[in-house]
Amino acid sequence: MVKVKFKKLHELASIPKKATELAGGFDVTVTEIIQEDKDFVICKLGFALQPPVNYKITLVPRSSLTKTRWILQNTPGLGDADYTGEYSFRFRAIPELCQLINWGSYQSTELKYPKFPYKVGDRIGQMYLEEVIPTEFIEVEELEETKRGNGGFGSTDK
Repeated sequence: MVKVKFKKLHELASIPKKATELAGGFDVTVTEIIQEDKDFVICKLGFALQPPVNYKITLVPRSSLTKTRWILQNTPGLGDADYTGEYSFRFRAIPELCQLINWGSYQSTELKYPKFPYKVGDRIGQMYLEEVIPTEFIEVEELEETKRGNGGFGSTDK
């Protein structure tokens, strides 16, 4: 079993927990919500972590987030073994509707943003541990030829 060091930074912080025995991720709960703007929210988790060397923490949204008009700003998130600061999630809202407002000859579009779906104490995301594979990049003049070659986005659908 791999052990990850957990440092509580907020009185409401809790150790990440699996929702079920076979869950692949550990649920995390929010200790503080900072509404930076009507479409941008920072959710602090109230703890710091330190995985062993050659491991990293991966942060992802809970599947229930798909029922809302909010997305995790940086997903997946990455916590390196040498990062010892507070973990947080950053959410961005998708506007619910656009309204065209007319003031004589002036027109403007107004965006309406949904209410943030979480409150302090809610499970807002998941995290899991991954091993970092030691890697060395080797510069070469040419790469081996493949069937796909330099075909990019959507090229395998042809």
